Parts: sequence; C-alpha cells; structure tokens
Amino acid sequence: MALLLNRKYGSRLECLYYILTSCYKKFGTTETFALKDLKFDPKDDKNVHHYCKQLQNILDRQCCPYLNNPLNLSKCYATQSVDSDSTKSKAVSDIGGSLEALGFITRIDTRKYKISNDGEKWVKSNFNSKEWEDIARKGVLSYGVIIGFLNKIKELSDDFSYQGLYLSYPHTTEVVEYETADHTKTYIQISTDSQQDSNTRTLSRLIGWCVAVGLIEPKGVRGKESTLAHIKYQDFLNKEELTVRNFKKTSLCKTLFDNKLNIENPLSYSRLHKNAESMRENGGEDLRKVTLQYKPKILDRRFVFIYALNHYSKLNQSLDFKKLIQVMQNHSDKFFSKGNDPVSIMETECEIADIAGIPFKIEQDSFFYAKTTINENILTQDAPITSIKLAKEIIKEMETI
Repeated sequence: MALLLNRKYGSRLECLYYILTSCYKKFGTTETFALKDLKFDPKDDKNVHHYCKQLQNILDRQCCPYLNNPLNLSKCYATQSVDSDSTKSKAVSDIGGSLEALGFITRIDTRKYKISNDGEKWVKSNFNSKEWEDIARKGVLSYGVIIGFLNKIKELSDDFSYQGLYLSYPHTTEVVEYETADHTKTYIQISTDSQQDSNTRTLSRLIGWCVAVGLIEPKGVRGKESTLAHIKYQDFLNKEELTVRNFKKTSLCKTLFDNKLNIENPLSYSRLHKNAESMRENGGEDLRKVTLQYKPKILDRRFVFIYALNHYSKLNQSLDFKKLIQVMQNHSDKFFSKGNDPVSIMETECEIADIAGIPFKIEQDSFFYAKTTINENILTQDAPITSIKLAKEIIKEMETI
C-alpha cells in the first residue's frame, strides 16, 4: 500500500538496508512486527547499531552521523529511539513507508508487517555486490512515484536539472460554498494538492534512490572507482543534504520505457489524496473541514480515472478520455462539486497518473495510451467496495457509447 513519500528519513538506501537487516535478525520472514519495533532500543542486542556501517566513534561511543547531537537519545536518525520524543514517530513511519514502497516489507493488516521474499534477498546480499544493487533497483522501479519521476525527466535533455519539476497531487481550482461555525456562508477553494516544501522533499528522495541504483548520475561529482552506483556515489548519497541540482541520465534510464513496464507498488486508493486530516495550511480549520468534506469525491474520481486507464492498458488499448468524462458526468454527484466544470477538473486530475505509476501519452487529443500497467490488487487494496463497483460500472457504460 505505497504512499507518496515526502520525508527525508528513508532517503538513504544504505540506512534502509541496515534497518531491514536488524528487523530480519529479530523477526525473519514469518513473524509479524509493528513499525514501533523498528525504533532503536538500547536494550535490544539486535538493534540497528549492531549492523550499521556508518557509525562514527565519538567520545568512545558509536554514534549515528546524521543526528544534530550525536549523543542525544534518538541514537538512530532514521528510526529514532524508544527513549526519544514520541513526536518523532513520523521518522519510523517514513522508514516503514519506504520499505513498503520498495516491496521489502508487506502490510499484513493496519499495523502489522512482514519482511517479503525480496526483502530477505536484499538483507542476505552483500552490500558491495551487484546483487545488492540489482535487488535495490528492482525495488525502486516497483514504486509508482519513481516511475512518474522518470517519465517527467524523459522529456528533458540527457543532462538536466530537476528544479521546477512538480511531482505531487494535482491542483484543481475548485471553489465551493461553505458554512462556517458562526453560520456565515462563504466560498473556499478546496486544497487538493501538496505544499511546495513537500514536493521538494519528495524529489530529493526520488533522486537519491535513482542515483543509488544507477538510473541517474550527479554532475560534477567524481565518485569512487566502482561500477556499482551505490558504491561509486556512496559519499554523495550519505551527505546530510543533496546539494547538487544537475544530473545526467544513464543508458538504463534512457531505455526504460522502450517496453511497457508492470509496476508492483502503485499508490493505493486512500493514497490518491494527501492526508487532509493533518493539514496545516493557511486558511485554518475551515479549509481543513471543507477539504475533508469533499475528499470522498476527490478520491473516487482519481481512482476511477486510474482504474479505467489501467483497465485499457492491460488490453493494450487507449482510454478515450472524453468518453470517460462524459460517463462520469452521468454520476456527477459522486465525483464533482456544484458550480465547477467537470471537464476542467478532470483535465487537471489526470496528472495523478504520474505519481500513481501509470504515466501516459496522448494521441488525437483524447486517447490516452498508458506506458505501464499497475498492480490492481494494490490499487484497490483499501478501496471501498462501492468505489470499485462504481469504477467497473463507469467502464461498462463507456463500452455502450
């Protein structure tokens, strides 16, 4: 159930490898674990410090190099510690989300996970081996958002800068009527997209992963003498911040879309909209409430579009976008807010395809040809039955026009 990752904790594949190794030593592939079990525990003889190769010796203590204060209670920057501030739980959540996006852990239920077969293979591979890089690359290319990023840079020159790229939730300009707590009627624009700082963190994450598995190379960085990208650029990847803005596509990157890819970890239904419950944008409580009020419509229209696009991709056919909108308008109350143009909304919402892992090309203005197919089981994993039925009904109605 991959999500749009926009934190910095899981940006280093090397850190994820050591954390997963610690987890594997404790739980293997048969036992379930919770994300809190990934946190550093000084009493645990299998905590990540026993496997991490990045630790620095400071005052005769082995310390994580990424902590502002190497001697603080967090112990591990990426997971934080069971003894550290509980508000830092976002760190271990990002690590869990990262490992899940790579396909190295599998969600069993809402709060329980297991290490996958690929996760076990990765842990058992030697860090300095081609096997390690091959498994890591397979994981990176299984993540839908990575595919969206690679599709974005496909149209850029071989030497490119990622500045100006936007890879996040679409920004529709939907203005709806809303009644405030004091019963005053006002108009508010729903918040459907992500903030710029969130987009920046997402891009930084994707770039780090792509460099580590040999898809792009940082310009002006010499690197070590190695044919393995994660070894060659190890020092670059392990810096506190990625300061390079210019990159070069490798031959692997340039030929990636020569054949249709099958993407194992696309965004699932509930991940097709940002976490509006924790919104902290200008506009305050009223903006949060109105966005939550319309969230089901936003999710369903994005889901139906992705579901239909994938349906026709599996048939090696194009999606007639105009026909899709026409049929969706027959169910307007389920998808669209009053007073807003469904065509304009969907022309923007179709941008969700990139981060969902199913980018497309357009021919004859209205025919969308998907460049990938995505794992429908993951897409629908947390979708309401009513939403799945609605998507199937929309496709069925399209076939009768």
